[in-house]
Amino acid sequence: MRDEIEEAPVSQAATNQRTVNQKALDDFKSRFVSSTRYGAAVLSLLSRSDVGVWRVEPDRDRRDRWWIHVTLPPSVEEMFDFHLELLVLYTEYERLEPRTLSLLQQRLRDMRVEPGVAFVVSLDAKASQLASRRRGELSLVTINAAELESDTRDVRSRMAAVISTVDHFDVTNPVQDPAGFYGRQVELDLLQRSLDRGQSVGIFGLRKAGKTSLMNAIQRLRLDAGHLVAKVDVSEVSSSAEFRLKILARTWGAISEDENLTATSSRKMPRLRLLTSEGEVRTDLPDIGLHWTDDLKKMLTFTDKRLELFVDEVDQAYPARSNMLTDEAEMLFQTLTQLRGLVQEASSTSSGVVLLCAGVDPALFEEPLLAHKDNLLYKLVRLLWLAPMPREDMAEMVRSLGRRMGVRVRDHQAIDLLFAEYGGHPLLTRKACSLAASNRAPEELPFELTLSRVQAALAATGQESPHQQAADVLRSFEEWFPAEAELLDLAVSPSEDDHELLAALMVDNPHALEHAIAYGLCDVELKPRIRAALY
Repeated sequence: MRDEIEEAPVSQAATNQRTVNQKALDDFKSRFVSSTRYGAAVLSLLSRSDVGVWRVEPDRDRRDRWWIHVTLPPSVEEMFDFHLELLVLYTEYERLEPRTLSLLQQRLRDMRVEPGVAFVVSLDAKASQLASRRRGELSLVTINAAELESDTRDVRSRMAAVISTVDHFDVTNPVQDPAGFYGRQVELDLLQRSLDRGQSVGIFGLRKAGKTSLMNAIQRLRLDAGHLVAKVDVSEVSSSAEFRLKILARTWGAISEDENLTATSSRKMPRLRLLTSEGEVRTDLPDIGLHWTDDLKKMLTFTDKRLELFVDEVDQAYPARSNMLTDEAEMLFQTLTQLRGLVQEASSTSSGVVLLCAGVDPALFEEPLLAHKDNLLYKLVRLLWLAPMPREDMAEMVRSLGRRMGVRVRDHQAIDLLFAEYGGHPLLTRKACSLAASNRAPEELPFELTLSRVQAALAATGQESPHQQAADVLRSFEEWFPAEAELLDLAVSPSEDDHELLAALMVDNPHALEHAIAYGLCDVELKPRIRAALY
């Protein structure tokens, strides 16, 4: 009896709180309807779709943006496998800008909502085209507010139309947003510790193995933690002079955008020879090679932080392998050697430059001699081999991306086959899944990615097929490491004589297949890991 008496006030308090919360929600709904042109139509769409509305609030920075948190009805939740709240962004923009979607993605990261799907209400008739650029990161259900009265489809139908047509598997560009990045926690932790110590690192692995995506992920983590980061992609520059100027301009930008520095310092950036006071490249440039390191050092005196310089496609600075003209590649190599003193300074002090590089061929930092001369970059960075993904990370990637397009991957044999063929290589795995799910239709959702469908995708040939992509990965490795590629031929040969020859060669040189093993083409027992590339 006492228990019943004591429980009553708790139950009443909970009821009272729910009443207060519901009243607050109703008040915000009323404000939403009265302050917008199409708010009533949006709430009507949600109501007739049996979608629960749990939060409605105006944007803190702009009155013409509203955020709504909703939940799907049970049958639709089960259909799409979305069980958390979904985020709705309401605007009356006639043209959605990429920065608006970036804001949406930031909010998805900060709130406890489904990370892979969201709704955007706007007046932009071409919003779906902008949304399609977020493939691999986010499923965006776009709603034209002006057509809500004439377009009577419910939420389930709108979701099915988008989710069944956007292919999140078929993404070849590096991942920019954390929502599209999977696994690699071991590598991220190692990079964090190394950068914290001022230890420069080089990430090297197979073509399309996720090097740039990993670099983007660690860049976001470092920026969020308040570190000073500047990134330059060598493939985007045409000369060593442009490379040097980009380093300066992006360093200037990183320092000027450092909120902690600008909030506490009354000093102005020192006068530079190559950049204006606004950080722009001067039109009347003096000798760049003579002054660029002086300008960089001047900027670094303005901050008490190390500069973390991220350089992608760094192997283009290796003259013997570069796609650039020989003279430019040699000058690019010289540019990196000019950073050597600042890099060494960072390893023993809290200042200087920490390098984070990425590429396919690590010879730039592996070889003690280049062209019969001492290599000043030898062992300047710690080498991090980026092998393909472990099976668990690969499975998470496949299932998570699949959910965003109405595809379920519950067949463990399908996962096993993908890993056996592609060894966890992210691009090859996604290409196979893309082909296997290419025939799905809205009425078929949820679409099951079965073993037989994966087998059919693996058997496909032709341009852009997984088979062709795997051949391209091997061809790239053969170009960078021809001697190791010849030994790989012995490893996959059906001849026992070839296997015995390989074993003898490995006794003489245990590191003869160092990169093939480190990059995950084969395992330490010399058995193929990315089978699709080697057979």
